[in-house]
Amino acid sequence: MGLRTWVEELAALHLLQVQAQALIDMAKRFAAELGYTPSTTREAIQALRREGVINDAEARLLKSIAGFRNIVVHEYATVDMRLVRRLVEEREYSKPVVLAAKLLEEAHKRGIDP
Repeated sequence: MGLRTWVEELAALHLLQVQAQALIDMAKRFAAELGYTPSTTREAIQALRREGVINDAEARLLKSIAGFRNIVVHEYATVDMRLVRRLVEEREYSKPVVLAAKLLEEAHKRGIDP
């Protein structure tokens, strides 16, 4: 693998990690604004699902994004770079963007200033 490919893969990994963290932070903040006190991402996701902010498929997506972020942050050596390449090549990174836009829209509908 050349330096360019290596640098691009690490850049993609970092961007996916930042994207995941931003979405997790949005979910936790939204749950808190709804009156919940989530101490974990899972609790925030459950609160958003319970309140009808997200559906089951979106909850599963958010859980998988959080899991990916945890692997990147806490178990760096086990990151499967084939997965990172697939996420980029198949433009899977757009799914968290769509979910973030939905969270923002739902927050505005409920009078919450995120």
